[in-house]
Amino acid sequence: MLLDYVKDKLRDGVKDRKWRVVLDLLRKELTEDRPFDNVMPWFAQGIDAADGRFYLGRKWTAPWRRELKLDWDSERSKAVIEGIAAKHVELSKATGGTPWLFPTWTVFKDLITPHPLGGCNMGSSASDGVVDHGCRVFGYPNLWVVDGAVVPEAIGRNPSRTIAALAERAAALVEL
Repeated sequence: MLLDYVKDKLRDGVKDRKWRVVLDLLRKELTEDRPFDNVMPWFAQGIDAADGRFYLGRKWTAPWRRELKLDWDSERSKAVIEGIAAKHVELSKATGGTPWLFPTWTVFKDLITPHPLGGCNMGSSASDGVVDHGCRVFGYPNLWVVDGAVVPEAIGRNPSRTIAALAERAAALVEL
């Protein structure tokens, strides 16, 4: 059962301090017999500052290892995220619920995204983009970027259909 799996994972513990705090809060919520019976998740999208950057970096404690890191200052995106959080509280109260805002934002001013966007923008040439209209990388024959990296920034809606449409178009343009 999913709940047992989650409880086991929470019991095992996590080394990262940030996630320990989040999981400790979840552990408290999961002590009820059926904690998800009255849960109504609210999902939201917004248009943030689009100024984050993924890069391969190193931990000072393990300089021989590289890991994916995010360079993002939440301050420029704070207004839209706080607006989303306020709407979550309003909707929860309107439906008789109790709002629970995810501590990655409330405590750490950090977010989770299933669709990181940008980084390989579409352009008309290598001087203004990474890929052309068919998602082909300029200067690298037979190399395509066909994912959310082609979408330059948040579009205000879930981008999965936009990403799928770009992928279908790119696939249609592939010459075998």
